[in-house]
Amino acid sequence: MSSKHEDNRHWTSGQHHHGHSREGAKQPRVFNPARAALLDDPERFKYLPADDIAALLDAPQAAVVVDFGAGTGAFSIELAKRRPDLQVIALDEQPGMLDLLKAKPAAREIKNLRPMLTSEMDSIKGKVDRILAINVLHEIGDDDLRGMAELLKATGIALVIDWDGDTERPVGPPKGHTHTPTEARNRLAKAGFNTEVLDHLQYHFVIRARRSDEE
Repeated sequence: MSSKHEDNRHWTSGQHHHGHSREGAKQPRVFNPARAALLDDPERFKYLPADDIAALLDAPQAAVVVDFGAGTGAFSIELAKRRPDLQVIALDEQPGMLDLLKAKPAAREIKNLRPMLTSEMDSIKGKVDRILAINVLHEIGDDDLRGMAELLKATGIALVIDWDGDTERPVGPPKGHTHTPTEARNRLAKAGFNTEVLDHLQYHFVIRARRSDEE
């Protein structure tokens, strides 16, 4: 799994962090953690409003929520602050990203936020009520996408928010490195999800995904 990003200039070449295949990913390289400050740019919340995203996630009381590809945890923190009843797990493959999250004063103060490496995620398979996946679909391979599906309870829901390959925008990766909503739905279907397209954000499509009975 690869961390959320904002600017297509800041990439690093190389294999997937855990050696998994990145087949299916649209972005050819993974985000360079040296540019992690981009993930904490408050401008992001203008086109990815935290209040709106929390409402779309619609997590039930006391739910287990995974921020999949949390990076430095900007959205994990916002969600945990808004919903102290939730158990929020900030999941990322890069230890350096989670170290940056742990160093934030807000993260140290929040009691319902837990950083977790993807190497540890077997412990939560089948136990997750909601998954939040922002700006990760175009980066992760099909293996990781199937792994995301395996985290959910039978009644769980993933909220997939990603740069729309059909939308002109001044930020984010090149359009050719991102999915159209149709491409996104096709990938999610192959990974074992039933999908529903929700209202579009400024630059991002929003898809609600449930585990399919035909996995």
